[in-house]
Amino acid sequence: MECPHCGSIDNKVIDSRLTKERFSIRRRRECLTCSERFTTYESTEERLLPVLIRKKAGMGTTKTKLKTMLSFLSDTLKTLSGETKELIDKVDKLDKAYAAEESKRKTVARMASKKKASVKKPAVRKTTAMSATDMVIKIIKRHKKGVGISTLKDKTGFDDKKIRSIVHRASKQGKIKRVGKGIYLKDK
Repeated sequence: MECPHCGSIDNKVIDSRLTKERFSIRRRRECLTCSERFTTYESTEERLLPVLIRKKAGMGTTKTKLKTMLSFLSDTLKTLSGETKELIDKVDKLDKAYAAEESKRKTVARMASKKKASVKKPAVRKTTAMSATDMVIKIIKRHKKGVGISTLKDKTGFDDKKIRSIVHRASKQGKIKRVGKGIYLKDK
């Protein structure tokens, strides 16, 4: 049910009971969005027809009223039948349009997956991040006569303490050797 105040369809039933005529159900509802309350009446089509007849023909039955009632019933049933056919046609058209769109979407998806399968992606080189120690050792390796701390600082951008720590660790591990004061060479 749509809230008459805000148009939201989120609501809850607070109270539900039969009407005096016992043809429909009266429901008291509360909108969950705006907290306004409203009443709805629900009935089945079988029970709606006698209510329409009673309103049109009245309580007393005479020949005139009976003819009026029968013509009203005939017109009402024709109208309902025509409206039903129109609704069925609309639903069929919408269903066909939806099926056509779904078919197009599946075809496009199938074509796209075939293109992806046929096109090979170029191989991408994965570059591993080089550790600070590896960088320093690589620089030392390039210099045949050895390299000093100041050159290492310039080439790597590391501070003095970091360079000295890396060089000390690498010399302890036997990766480099000290050839002079502050000059280091790759150990063979």
